[in-house]
Amino acid sequence: MPTLTKNQVRVPANELSKILKAYNTIGEFLENFLDRRVLYKEKFLRGLDHAIKEVAHGKTKRVKNFTDFVS
Repeated sequence: MPTLTKNQVRVPANELSKILKAYNTIGEFLENFLDRRVLYKEKFLRGLDHAIKEVAHGKTKRVKNFTDFVS
């Protein structure tokens, strides 16, 4: 079974997906009560704002797979 090891913590891949799901659930909950400037780092917020502007101005392209997305 694949594992992720960092700082001596080993997490099986199937458990990691559960942890990520819980993390996302907590994030969605907190976004209902806290300003996003409290939750996220400034660099992330700048990137998010930039992406929102690109979408609003139609500066995006449709991708069909992950390779298209990263290129």
